[in-house]
Amino acid sequence: MNDYLIILLKLAGLGQLVLVLASIAIPRCLDWKGGLAGLIPLLRQMFWTYAVYITLMHVFFGVVSLFATEELLDGGFISTALCGLMFIWWFARILIQFFFFDRTSVPETKFNRLAEAGLVLLFVFLSAVYGWGVWENLA
Repeated sequence: MNDYLIILLKLAGLGQLVLVLASIAIPRCLDWKGGLAGLIPLLRQMFWTYAVYITLMHVFFGVVSLFATEELLDGGFISTALCGLMFIWWFARILIQFFFFDRTSVPETKFNRLAEAGLVLLFVFLSAVYGWGVWENLA
């Protein structure tokens, strides 16, 4: 088993848990309360449901990566599929960031630019680590 990949998977797990903690500030920073106020209740509830589901997936990915690292690299179907899911999840998030999100309403502050750069770097790191995990599982 690749010792470097084990360390990187643990760092990926930690990074995702840090992301979850940082995500607590997102609703306030982006004024979700004001932005969602005009929606019908069902759409507002669906939005919050999706936000919670996504956050819980990040918690799951982080916990599995931190505490089941070697199992993620055992070469089995489940480990390969899980690494593949996490690779696709984070690679898709990069594509969404650049090709779907309209960031024109986000204030152009130094903090926001640094935060976005940090997020994109994290997403690239996570994509690379889980892509490598898939590669190792298939080898």
